Amino acid sequence: MPAPSRKKRHMPKFGEATLTLTSMMDMFTIILVFLLMNYSTQGDILVSDPRLKLPVSTSDKPPRMRLIVQATYDDIIVDGVRVAGVKEALAGVGFLIKPLYGELNEHARKTEFIARKNAAVKFTGEVIIQGDKRIPFVLLEKIMFTCGQAGYNTISLAVMSSRE
Repeated sequence: MPAPSRKKRHMPKFGEATLTLTSMMDMFTIILVFLLMNYSTQGDILVSDPRLKLPVSTSDKPPRMRLIVQATYDDIIVDGVRVAGVKEALAGVGFLIKPLYGELNEHARKTEFIARKNAAVKFTGEVIIQGDKRIPFVLLEKIMFTCGQAGYNTISLAVMSSRE
């Protein structure tokens, strides 16, 4: 029997290649599962308004997710919605900021309504205040007083860690 010719044994240099999507889908599935398992729902990330310059602290306690009141140099914001201007709040008589008080009462009412329908939700009266380090202390006092009057008696102040 004659030996096969060299041409017949030689594989062509260029041929059609096919892409198997099974391996790629497996890889993406593993990456997705990894990212979902490492995603934190503990509320360790606290997003602040870019206009805020938070004061620095050495506190090691991580924040828990609560209602957020932000006091920028110009506005008072509750849960992302502007409720009052700083100038109007400072010009008001007494310590109660009425627009802020109304918005906090509305949030408390909504939370209590949800709590009646869902046992896992409970109104705790916790609030985080993110105050720009340039705001006057009297504004911070007014905001804290208003939060207390609206039933938010557990007040935390958001700060930047000095370790960052």
